[in-house]
Amino acid sequence: MTEVAVVPDVADVAAELFVESVAGAAAARGKAAVALTGGSSAPPLFARLLGAKLPWAQADIFFTDERAVAPDQPLSNYRLAHEGLLRHVAPRGVHRMRGEAPDLHAEARRYADDLRSTLGTPPRLDLILLGLGPDGHICSLFAGLPGSAERGDDELVRHVAAPLKVEPKVARITLLPFLVVTARLVVLQVTGTEKADVVARALKGPEDVAACPAQWLRKASGRVVVACDGPAASRL
Repeated sequence: MTEVAVVPDVADVAAELFVESVAGAAAARGKAAVALTGGSSAPPLFARLLGAKLPWAQADIFFTDERAVAPDQPLSNYRLAHEGLLRHVAPRGVHRMRGEAPDLHAEARRYADDLRSTLGTPPRLDLILLGLGPDGHICSLFAGLPGSAERGDDELVRHVAAPLKVEPKVARITLLPFLVVTARLVVLQVTGTEKADVVARALKGPEDVAACPAQWLRKASGRVVVACDGPAASRL
């Protein structure tokens, strides 16, 4: 069941859930597997996690998606995470999507194999952090693109073409919905009045995952928390 938390500081709530999930997984299973998102929701969360006491040496860090750029480029989700958090805390394993790979289809297959070899088959993430795009996308599962309406149980990761309606228009590598719906905890961060309509569509609108991929959250088997501020929640 999806929990909606309307709060003044979305990053604070996301950080609390991050600490709860990682510490709990490390205590229960000896390791924690997290998938980080990029976008505007990431830097405030990373800033709060810098001071958190966490078993980073037991954490495997994956990524929800990556753009087809080198890791030192401004558009790189890896660069955002490395500079904002990872280089300061040194987790056990950082599993980078190689956006600069010459064959992104092969890189998607390699990343799926990495997930399986690290987490088992089928792989299950302890925590996946998400933002919400203006077209209802999560990860790089854009509305109307092939893959957004497929669970991807066996494929897990896919190369997708550059989106037509969402900036930046760059090809991506993305996790497929299977890893979202099977994660033990999913945290979606949303802020601002401009996201109010798409939040309502994702959580309450007529079901159509191809047109609004964030509706995959309704199919999750684990816990889902939508942390949003008042303006983003104004249509719920």
